[in-house]
Amino acid sequence: MIRIGQVTGAYGLEGAVKVMPLTDFEDRFNTGAALVLDGCERHVEWCRAGQPGLVVKLLGIDNRTVAELFRGRYMEVPEAAGRPLGDGRFYHHQVVGLPVQTGSGQHLGTIAEVLERPANDVWVSREGAVEHLIPATRDAVLEVDLEARRVVVADWLVETEDA
Repeated sequence: MIRIGQVTGAYGLEGAVKVMPLTDFEDRFNTGAALVLDGCERHVEWCRAGQPGLVVKLLGIDNRTVAELFRGRYMEVPEAAGRPLGDGRFYHHQVVGLPVQTGSGQHLGTIAEVLERPANDVWVSREGAVEHLIPATRDAVLEVDLEARRVVVADWLVETEDA
């Protein structure tokens, strides 16, 4: 499944929810669009801009009490519904499992998970008990080659200075 939004709370009394979009394709929330919330397929009844994010009303969720139960849950679409992303953009499932090395060739393990943070995602690379947190930014991640199955990161991520 591909996460397209996260419910941040209920909105109003009629069962609408506040959503923080996690997709480049906001038409995923157009009226009639199908998405999966908490394992059940739902259809969008209506959607409008909110501050911040969106306010989305889903068919079958008709009161604030039920809407509040979905706080923190993710709205998803099947992986088969994934669309091509722009250059330098990747779905989480595409990078998880890729080996990581620095520009100078030092092996840093394999990407184990992706942490979603407000400023940028953080890729967690693990090798045994050692963990590296890699900001998913252009200055930290030099190359992602999905075909060759590798990630190259800047050397400064692991350089240390003696005090």
